[in-house]
Amino acid sequence: MSMLSLGTLPSYISLNVSEKSKQWLKDTVLPQVVKWSKEFLGSEANKVCNESLALVLQDKYYEKYNQLKIKYGKEMVKIWPECTDPTKFVYEDIAISTYLLLLWEEERTPQTFVDVGCGNGLLVYILTMEGHDGIGVDVRKRKIWDLYPDNIKLKEMTITPTNYHTISHGNWIIGNHSDELTPWIPVIAARSSYKCNFFLLPCCAYNLDGTKYQRHNSAKSQYSEYLEYIQKLCQEFGFETKIDRLKIPSTKRICLISQNRMYVEEEYQKYFNIIQEIVNEQIGLSNNELKYFKTRESVEKVKNCTQIDKGVTDHIIKCITSYLLQGCNLEDDWSCGKIVQMNELVELIPSDMLKALKSECGGLQTLLRNNHHIFDVQKGCVQLRFPRTMDEVKKKIKSNRNSDVKMQEKKCWFFINHPQGCPLDRSVCSFLH
Repeated sequence: MSMLSLGTLPSYISLNVSEKSKQWLKDTVLPQVVKWSKEFLGSEANKVCNESLALVLQDKYYEKYNQLKIKYGKEMVKIWPECTDPTKFVYEDIAISTYLLLLWEEERTPQTFVDVGCGNGLLVYILTMEGHDGIGVDVRKRKIWDLYPDNIKLKEMTITPTNYHTISHGNWIIGNHSDELTPWIPVIAARSSYKCNFFLLPCCAYNLDGTKYQRHNSAKSQYSEYLEYIQKLCQEFGFETKIDRLKIPSTKRICLISQNRMYVEEEYQKYFNIIQEIVNEQIGLSNNELKYFKTRESVEKVKNCTQIDKGVTDHIIKCITSYLLQGCNLEDDWSCGKIVQMNELVELIPSDMLKALKSECGGLQTLLRNNHHIFDVQKGCVQLRFPRTMDEVKKKIKSNRNSDVKMQEKKCWFFINHPQGCPLDRSVCSFLH
C-alpha cells in the first residue's frame, strides 16, 4: 500500500464526511500521523531494538496471552484494591508473565525465580500459579498481597548489597520496573550462581549508588543511553545479554535477558571479584561501608514541598504577596494584585530557599499550588486569589463528591495578612475571621 500524500484523501473517506471534517483529516490528522511515524522510525529505542517479541514465537505468545487474560485478567481488575489503574497494570503484568512463561518453556523444567521490587506481586502470583516456584520482595507491602492464596510468597524487606544473598536462590532474577534496583539486577544474578540468569525491564534511570542517572550525550535520549549503560554493566559482569521489545502498554518496553555467561564456570570467582570492584568504584564505598548502603528506604520521604520549614514557606509567601500588590491601588476596591509570570517570581526568592524547595522535589510552583487558598496559578502566571465563600466551596465539594472539607476552622489568611483585609463578611467567608 502506498503512503498517502498530505494533499489527498482516499475515496472511502469522502463518501459520508463533511467538508469541514475532511479538511480536519487532511490538515491535522494526516500530518500528525506522518510525524509520529517518523518519530517512531527514527527513535533511539528502535535503534536499540527494532523488533518486538523477537525471542519468542509470536503465534504462541498471542495464544498464551489470551489464555492468561481470560484466566486472571477480568477477576483481578474486579478486585484490584490499589490506587493504580488496574486496566494498565494487570494486563501489563499478564503480558510480561506470558513472555517469561514462553522463555522458560525452553528450559523444559519448572523454574525458580526472585522478583526484586515486585510491587503489587501480580507477576509472582501468575508465574507461581502457572507452575513455577518463586518469591517476590519489595520494600513495602501492598494491599493486594493479602488477597493472594497462601502459596504466593511475598516478602517485605529492604534489599542491600550485604543482604541480597538471602533471597538470590532462584534460576532467574526478575527486575520489572525495579527503579533504584535496576542496575543491581545483573549484580544479584551474577553473584547468585554461575547458572543464574535475569530478566530486566528498565524504566526509571538510576545508577548503582541510587542516584538518578544523568545523560552524557545530548544526541541520545536518556532512555536509550540508560539502556546502553545497563548493557555495558551486564557485559562487564560477564553476561551474554539479549534484548527484546515487549508488547505492553508502556513506552519503556525494552527488556534485557541473560541466558549465558561469557566465561567458563572455572572463572566464576574471578568475575565475582571483578563485580565487587565495579560496585565499590561506582558507589564509592569500601566493602565494610557497603553494609550501611540502601538504594531506597522502606518509608519514602514526602517530597512535594509540604515538609518545608514553616518559616521558609511564610517568608516566600510574604515576599511574593508584597510583589504582587506592589504599585496596586489599595485605596478603593479590594485588589488581587497584578498577574506575574512564574519565572519573574523565582528571581525574588533567595537561592538557599530555592534550594530547599528543590530538595523536596518541588519548586516555587509546587509551593504556590499547595497554598491554593491564597494564590491562583494558571498557565505559568500567578495572582492572588479572591477568597471563596462557603457557598462556592459547598458547590465545589458537591461537584467533586468530597464531603470531608471543613469550613471556618482555619484562620483566614487574607483577613490577617492582606493590607485590605478579607473582602468577604465573616458570615460568608469559608475561613475563620
